Amino acid sequence: MKLVVFDLDGTLVDSFADIAAAVNHVLALLGRPALATERVRQSVGRGLENLLREILPEDLQAEHPRAVAEMKSFYMDHPVDRSTLYHGVNEVLDALGEKGVIRAVLSNKADPVVGRICDLLGLSERLELALGHQPGVGLKPDPAPLLGILERFGLPPSECLVVGDGLPDWELAGAAGSPFCAVSYGIVPRERWESLGVSRIVDTLPDLLDIGIWNGRGPRAS
Repeated sequence: MKLVVFDLDGTLVDSFADIAAAVNHVLALLGRPALATERVRQSVGRGLENLLREILPEDLQAEHPRAVAEMKSFYMDHPVDRSTLYHGVNEVLDALGEKGVIRAVLSNKADPVVGRICDLLGLSERLELALGHQPGVGLKPDPAPLLGILERFGLPPSECLVVGDGLPDWELAGAAGSPFCAVSYGIVPRERWESLGVSRIVDTLPDLLDIGIWNGRGPRAS
């Protein structure tokens, strides 16, 4: 592999408590009780608008546009109050960089907040690219954003490993024709990945260094 495309939430960053805090800020504004972080975690992975669509009760669906705006504003101001990197993230990114592998993040979060999180947690200096959702571009598992990354670096799908903790990441890799490695510590547990027939599963991110073929950097983006 010459390129690794990582998911962000549940793969590199344990961000679920901050996402839950933003959701609960919205629910409080709407006069509803807070939800447990684990309940919010179950709806993470397909973008903020879909998250709130699942979280809001039926009688509050009309408030969805307001809820989206309020959550975006709150989360942009509080992206990493409780968030931490998972074990070994910096070490793995450094090791891949030393091997000449291009390191990228692709998230369904809005692009500005992805950049802010990566800056605040020190990921930006270890990545060649950090990309969030942009208007007019599909959310994962739509392959368009991944194909755009591949075009940017001049690489075929077969030389890009997608690493993620959720089904949209797996579906994205399949849609683009890239190999996939699941992590078992985020949203989807190992047992579920195994039942889906996923062959590459790591229980900690450092295990990633023991799989695949890391054979040097491909062409850089212009």
